[in-house]
Amino acid sequence: MTDNNNIDDLLVKVVLGESTAEELGFVQGWRAESPANERYFMDFQRIWEESRKLAVHSTVDEKVAWGRFKEKVERGEVSRGRGVIIEMGSGRRRQLMLRVAAVFVIAMAGGWFFYTYSYKPGQFLSVNSGVRVLSDTLPEGSVVTMNKESSIRYRRNFAGGVRRVEMEGEAFFAVAPDKNKAFEVQTNGVTITVLGTSFNVRDIKGKTEVIVETGLVEIKKGGNVVRVGAHEKAVIGMDDAKLIKENNPDQLYNYYRTRTFECNGTPMWRLVEKLNEVYKVHIVIGQSRLSNLLLTTTFVDESLDGILDVVAKTFAITVVRSGQDIILK
Repeated sequence: MTDNNNIDDLLVKVVLGESTAEELGFVQGWRAESPANERYFMDFQRIWEESRKLAVHSTVDEKVAWGRFKEKVERGEVSRGRGVIIEMGSGRRRQLMLRVAAVFVIAMAGGWFFYTYSYKPGQFLSVNSGVRVLSDTLPEGSVVTMNKESSIRYRRNFAGGVRRVEMEGEAFFAVAPDKNKAFEVQTNGVTITVLGTSFNVRDIKGKTEVIVETGLVEIKKGGNVVRVGAHEKAVIGMDDAKLIKENNPDQLYNYYRTRTFECNGTPMWRLVEKLNEVYKVHIVIGQSRLSNLLLTTTFVDESLDGILDVVAKTFAITVVRSGQDIILK
């Protein structure tokens, strides 16, 4: 029951919401057996969800389309030709992408489709995180963790003299060392170059923020260059080529990866700024004296109400909700 084809068939039923309780329990157990199985499931679900966006206007039954696709494969009627380019790695992941994408290609084409693999070294691959935080290992071993609604793009197998990644949104990079081939991240006209380090890049509304966790990076924009080391950050505006380097005072930028707010003498204004960003709310500091109160504690996977309750009790302040505002007094 656990061969590749059968597990893929079960995963299709799970993501369609058509699995029995027994099948769902089997898949949950299979996922728990190893990190590799869990990663495979997350890849499968992500590809499925992204593919659904392409077929959002289709009226074709996906389950029927999947059955037709398997029948065509068995009869040898699937041919190579123009159409969908499947940009995945080798082996089982290519097969997975084909199996998942086939349903939606059939749906969009009304039951008739073509597919092709492309192995050109210079071909670009794209990864989008969608509505969840996503971690992925790049071809040379570097690991990238993307915040929600973020994306990266790079050449297959990092063809060329540089390991170059284009990104949008926010992502943390743990770069595999390679003295012979630098690693570059490009976003919003900014180029970040490293040989081996870990750092966070945030590109929001034209403003780029680079926080270095370990090692050293070189940041360029226009003709300006700055080097940023561990526990430092650089901030670059959209229309300003000036690179501002400063110490990074906290670890709040890590929340999307760790689900932890680590406050170590963190001023209230900074915590509120991050809470507004993470929880998509509008918290207002009602009295200026509260802005620079320093908080030292750690919140692990805590709700907004739980965090505000601790803040209120710590500083003897009141939390007032008024319409869309949350006011600290």
